[in-house]
Amino acid sequence: MRLTRIEIENFKGIGKRQVIELRPITLLFGPNSAGKSTILQALHYVREILERQNPDPDQTIAGGLIDLGGFSALVHNHELDRAISIKLVINIGDEQGSDRLPINGGGYLKHPDFENLRLRYVVGENTELEDYAVVQEIGIGIDVKWSELIAGPYVSAVRIDTDGQPVAAIHSPPQAGRAYITAFNFAHPLLQSIDESDESLIEEDAEALALEPSDDEIGADPFASPLGGEIWELSRDMASDGSSELGSDFRVSIATEVGALPDLNRPLHCELRDPEVGKFELEGNTPRVRGLAALLDELMLGPVRIARDFLSTMTYIGPLREIPTRGFRPRLSPDESRWAQGLAAWDLLYTDTRGELFDAVNNWLSSESKLATNYRLEKALFREIPIPSRISALFERGLTEDDIGELQELYEDLDSRTQIALLDFAKGILVAPSDVGVGISQMIPVIVGCLSGRIGLLAVEQPELHIHPAIQVAMGDLLIDAVHDGEGEPSSRKSLLIETHSEHIMLRLLRRIRETSEAELPPGAPSLTTDALSVIYAESDDGSVKFIPLRVASDGDFLDRWPRGFFEERSEELF
Repeated sequence: MRLTRIEIENFKGIGKRQVIELRPITLLFGPNSAGKSTILQALHYVREILERQNPDPDQTIAGGLIDLGGFSALVHNHELDRAISIKLVINIGDEQGSDRLPINGGGYLKHPDFENLRLRYVVGENTELEDYAVVQEIGIGIDVKWSELIAGPYVSAVRIDTDGQPVAAIHSPPQAGRAYITAFNFAHPLLQSIDESDESLIEEDAEALALEPSDDEIGADPFASPLGGEIWELSRDMASDGSSELGSDFRVSIATEVGALPDLNRPLHCELRDPEVGKFELEGNTPRVRGLAALLDELMLGPVRIARDFLSTMTYIGPLREIPTRGFRPRLSPDESRWAQGLAAWDLLYTDTRGELFDAVNNWLSSESKLATNYRLEKALFREIPIPSRISALFERGLTEDDIGELQELYEDLDSRTQIALLDFAKGILVAPSDVGVGISQMIPVIVGCLSGRIGLLAVEQPELHIHPAIQVAMGDLLIDAVHDGEGEPSSRKSLLIETHSEHIMLRLLRRIRETSEAELPPGAPSLTTDALSVIYAESDDGSVKFIPLRVASDGDFLDRWPRGFFEERSEELF
């Protein structure tokens, strides 16, 4: 699963909508205060909305220096009459059949009215049908407005796409009980019937799918069923005006607290009525209504839940990482906010009982073909003597031969602790992290973030902070390694969003692209192709931030010129 695009409008320095395409490695460049951090802050903002239903956050879940300051500080130019709009597009190709989209496994829709829709024939192993039936990509758009009525911001709209086509939207004024599904896309491919061109595939896979489609079902029009003739058509009417009162037996209103975002931890609650039962019957408990409610929950909230879960796995490492103090004690309970200051990386190293992460970090730190820092991590075990205590009293009065047995027992009962130190190869001594150059301690959280088993998006601000240029260059290989699996193949389980000023990191990535395309990679060097790298330049123009993609050719050179001479200082000084 990977975030492939983010669209931002009226957020901080961004006025007009900006579209930022992301790849496994995305580098954000630009002058100071140009707006590079805006993308990261937009992701934190959407996470606050989806996880905590909080459109007015200051301190965020991510912790660190991320203080969004609330809606009034986030909306462009602090103009409260503007609406913040953020859209995320996520490729979920390897999540088919997940709990969040059971229709990807053919689940839920058991009523005959739904049996012939294409989504009924979607099965994770059914690769022949995936081109038109398996959801590969979801898009979530959120609009946030300010309301004088509630004296605060609220989610005014949630828009859902799958595979690049709109599914529907939920709109609401800043009041409870006024949210409606609107703009339902009845032409979406997943809601179309199996046509004659699909018949051979269905017959071939019928046994594997455990389905027995009849001749009548293949090619049937779902809108021709009683469901289509009445409920679907009424839904079309509602889609034209989500706030209208039709006076009909069927309404698509959505239960929310305030605004357009439902409770993602509960099934979507819709006010549905079945036209085939009396008005005063239990209209919400017929098979057709239950099927339609499950369908709406899946199509509307399934993608939103996926986006929430994806953002919850995001790892954010801020620009200023703390150095562990002497006597550092790791947090045994995971605390995600400690990643922002880098301390969560040290927590992982201390609690890595199997030693796999520890060894991997040391391999990158000390290997001549990698970062070559002349340091490696070592775990030292200490036993602590409390004062006052029986054992300290023995030493204070002076030991005798008769004390040896008691002293041995007391020693075995002493509490022990582990301390991570750095072995200095040049001097052959162990030193505390606070006793070495600050660059090493700043770099270790980045190394751990890249090598740890945490999946999802790893966002890092200034990974090159206080690091020698030679090590910055080698860090480019670390970034490539992070987005590959254990066998050097591209992986969708982790992607990187790096805000940086480092020309050295970029030069290494460009070199690997050139060597990969020309089949000249040195032994052990990681490969990189142009479709795995996105370079984005942020600049401020007329008071608004713009993000300019800079294309890279297979020879490792840029197809586009750097705006305003960025990185041309070296040429100016030399020539």
